[in-house]
Amino acid sequence: MVEITYQMVLSTLQTVGLLVGIAYYLFIMRNTQKTREMTLKAQEQTLETRQTQLLMQIYQNLSSETNLKNWIDILSYEFEDYEDFNKKYGSAYNRESFAKRYSIWRMLDGVGLLLRDGLLDVDRVYDLMDATVIPQWEKYGHIVKQHRNEGWPDAEEGFEYLYEEIMKVRKQRGIDEDLQTRVLIE
Repeated sequence: MVEITYQMVLSTLQTVGLLVGIAYYLFIMRNTQKTREMTLKAQEQTLETRQTQLLMQIYQNLSSETNLKNWIDILSYEFEDYEDFNKKYGSAYNRESFAKRYSIWRMLDGVGLLLRDGLLDVDRVYDLMDATVIPQWEKYGHIVKQHRNEGWPDAEEGFEYLYEEIMKVRKQRGIDEDLQTRVLIE
């Protein structure tokens, strides 16, 4: 017959206490991990919501009647080369034209910079703005690049980045249609 001693009872209680402590610790760690995952998911959803709100504010501004008229007006400008463009529409000769262009271009530049910094999703930007960005850059990209050569080295870098990213999405989606021609014809 086994004799139960005080030492055996104490040892058994210590072992049981240790096992309960380990189980409790594992339970707490698992709950902490779940809480962290839920917090991270909530932060991601909050970020996605803020990005969507930001993009929609920009889109709403671009879609205003004034900006739509500006967009249409500047796409209808006719010029032969940079010098001709500058004489007809440059800021020194035509302040109204300059204001119209830059009200659109600065906004597109800002969207490109936000996109570059990862604050906007390129697929969402594409879905909302491809028809705005592509014709503008394809008509005026060479003008912007000439401005850079004449002392504005950072001119509309975000706008160009935005155009390049949108064209990547078009290529990924297998879209080959000449959007500028289609938009100008309609």
